[in-house]
Amino acid sequence: MRAWTLAALASTALVAMMTPASAAWHGYISHSLGFAFAAPGDLKVEKGTYKAAVGGTHDSVIFRAVDDNIEYKAIVIDTTAEANNAATVLGEAEYIFQDGAGKKVLMDTFGRVDGKFGRKLTIDLPNKAGRTTAAFYFVNGRIVSLQATVLPANGDYDTPEMGRFIDSITFYTVRAANDATELTLPK
Repeated sequence: MRAWTLAALASTALVAMMTPASAAWHGYISHSLGFAFAAPGDLKVEKGTYKAAVGGTHDSVIFRAVDDNIEYKAIVIDTTAEANNAATVLGEAEYIFQDGAGKKVLMDTFGRVDGKFGRKLTIDLPNKAGRTTAAFYFVNGRIVSLQATVLPANGDYDTPEMGRFIDSITFYTVRAANDATELTLPK
């Protein structure tokens, strides 16, 4: 009995050492952009450029984290100049996300958060490069998108972590975690 107990403990310890540690989830908030969400670990921020045929070229901000071979991104595209074409601009962003050779749409549904209507999509990436679930919203002249991509090294395409991230968004900043970190915008 004692030998079995030691073997079980050794086996448990080995599994614990081989299992990747996941970062703790934190709340993040941007009062100036008007939204909050939760993500694992520390976010890196970068500037980007969004280009679309109808919507035009616009500045974007990408908040990004990678944990356990899942990439988490919150993307904000400043389309205030196109605010009168909100439905068209948002639809085009969703189309760009799911369009492309080898992408397979698995889910396409409408979503609603805090009275804001949006759309949720899940796609398989080409060449077995992973699976991405995303949500798109048009709020205060901006396209706000949360995207979670399970990379092949993780391989658990049914992980609840994607949904946890996507569904954490709120446009009522008072609903953010009390200890939420204020997101710093790049200059």
